[in-house]
Amino acid sequence: MVTIVSPDNFDTNELRTLKHLVDLTRIRRYSSDGYAFGLLASGHVDIVVTAGQQPYDFLPLVNVVEQAGGCISDWKGNKLGLDSDGRILASANHRLHEQVLSAV
Repeated sequence: MVTIVSPDNFDTNELRTLKHLVDLTRIRRYSSDGYAFGLLASGHVDIVVTAGQQPYDFLPLVNVVEQAGGCISDWKGNKLGLDSDGRILASANHRLHEQVLSAV
């Protein structure tokens, strides 16, 4: 299951990428940021995709996701930091994260 934060945050190119990812999944849900990452950390969803985020939106979530056994990065697989572009991908585990990165 993939959880997507409001598609209003995605530009045209990001929406194309998002559509491709959504087409590869069986179940998709739209959710708010914090709630979506909480669902991922607690094992209720497998993937969270966001765009247009600021460091204060995503940096606090890195430890939560990683301590739950998940993986979180930008859409290119780079570690998140103050200079990240705001496109965030989080997955339930490293194997799934690699698969999702290859799809985006």
